[in-house]
Amino acid sequence: MFELIKHSLGMRTTQSIATLVTVALTVAVLMALALTSIGVTQGIQKSQQRYGADLMVIPADAASSLDETSFLFTGSPVGMYMSASVQDQVAATEGVGATTAQFFGQTLNASCCSASSPSRLIGYDAQSDWVISPWTDLAKGQKLEEGQIIIGSNLAGDFPNKQGKVLGHPVTVASVMDQTGTDLDGSILMDIDTVRAYTAATDNFADTWERYGDPSTLVSSVMVKVDDSYVAGTCGGSREDAIAAVAEHLSHIDGVSVIQSSKVIDQVQGNLTSMFTIMAGAALLLAIASIVQIFTRFYTVAWDRRAEIALYRAVGASKRDIRTLIGGEAAVLIGGGLVAGCVLGVGIYLLVPSLLASSGSFPYLAPGPLAWVGVILRLAMLFAVVGMLAVIVPVRRANRIDPSAAMQMGDID
Repeated sequence: MFELIKHSLGMRTTQSIATLVTVALTVAVLMALALTSIGVTQGIQKSQQRYGADLMVIPADAASSLDETSFLFTGSPVGMYMSASVQDQVAATEGVGATTAQFFGQTLNASCCSASSPSRLIGYDAQSDWVISPWTDLAKGQKLEEGQIIIGSNLAGDFPNKQGKVLGHPVTVASVMDQTGTDLDGSILMDIDTVRAYTAATDNFADTWERYGDPSTLVSSVMVKVDDSYVAGTCGGSREDAIAAVAEHLSHIDGVSVIQSSKVIDQVQGNLTSMFTIMAGAALLLAIASIVQIFTRFYTVAWDRRAEIALYRAVGASKRDIRTLIGGEAAVLIGGGLVAGCVLGVGIYLLVPSLLASSGSFPYLAPGPLAWVGVILRLAMLFAVVGMLAVIVPVRRANRIDPSAAMQMGDID
């Protein structure tokens, strides 16, 4: 029977290839889209759960050079600085419950760092921090000693034996961060005072310190958590209203800009929803075209191949054999397209992280094995159902062909 199916498909090479390619392209697009959607959704959800800061205060001049998502979901690719006294002003603002400062060093490369790819150096204050610590296995408030670092998950292989160098100084990895789905995965974190000291001694930063002053008196950003009592007592229990009110208070501090994390996340979700809606619409049209082609391919089989089927019946083929022949052809085409589509879909999907990184700052967590299996199984079930529905009618029509008709037809290939 396999040889018969192979021969039958070979006699209709163009139709068979067209059907297989259509199925493969449809599967590839649906698979890549589904995995991308899962990855971005997971990234946003995890960022919401563990980010922790309601507001981010940054220098006003820096806010004009980058979009808000870059500040929220990355370690910031630029050096930006303001007086450390800003943190005291922020902490004294009505509705502010907690603050913690960060200091951005610089983008590191292999010439000054053990990391093989460009990495960002960020200093943080462990004693006041609640933003970084949830991603590490260190105790909350545990201060890093000089020479100790925390590295993002993407840098785990760049520090063998947990040793390396940063700006010429030997360092030891104290912790590897969980995957965040943001550019923190490619960042190096140290104690804020250590980063200040290391960058102050770096010749490449001499012009920066002439402009901004002594790095020991500077911070790059201040993370803010709104006081729960302010939410309950002033804003009627609405956290969003309380955050907006505190952001308004903070905006009156000279020389700063305020980023509201929930608004940025909502904006990212809205943009992604629009993008995925368009992509899903295109994928749906492709899927419909694929389904129509499969139905068309097999719906006319009983009429177009009536002489061939009648001859099979005349020489002893049973109705079951005819069902097996037509069903086997559908299984080969759909199964082959499914396998080819999965392989192609993996290739398309692997381009997603770099494409997202180039188009904007999106939190992205690669789907795990269970998500992959789930997507593949759903696609297999979808096309299995389509295949079965596509062959039901032609099989019934083929089984009604009178074997004696084979004696009257001369159009058998």
